[in-house]
Amino acid sequence: MKFLSNCLKGVAIGSGAILPGISSGVFCVIFGIYEKLLDSILNFFSDTKNNFKFLFPLLVGGILGMILFGNILNYCFFEFPIQTKSIFIGLILGSIPALFKDVHSKYETKFSYWFFFLLALLLGISCIFLEHTLTIQTFEQVSFFYLILCGFLMSVRNCCTWC
Repeated sequence: MKFLSNCLKGVAIGSGAILPGISSGVFCVIFGIYEKLLDSILNFFSDTKNNFKFLFPLLVGGILGMILFGNILNYCFFEFPIQTKSIFIGLILGSIPALFKDVHSKYETKFSYWFFFLLALLLGISCIFLEHTLTIQTFEQVSFFYLILCGFLMSVRNCCTWC
């Protein structure tokens, strides 16, 4: 039963891997397996048998998710873009209370956490509005400001992924 459960989680994680802007890590956090996944990968050879039993169904499910849902998600994004994006935004927003609960149980909540959360939220909302104004047709039209903004956002995303 655990194999099937992890395999289905892997399908969702694999389907998240093919989506633009959605990280598989988001699904790992939603399912509550992010830390265990990282520990299993980083310490694979210390407990090979148990780590393999945990990682193998996720890997099988991930490959199945990419194969099965690749064309389906592509179709949904082009035919029903608002509805499809809303589902994934709802999944991400729905995981925020669980993240706050997990962080609050491990660490003392500080004012700076709320400040950075609100700053990231405002930055994300502003990026949604900037998406429509910063359209680029060719590489020659790329401005220096646009490249700096893209580099900054990718570094923030990478820092948040590893925190």
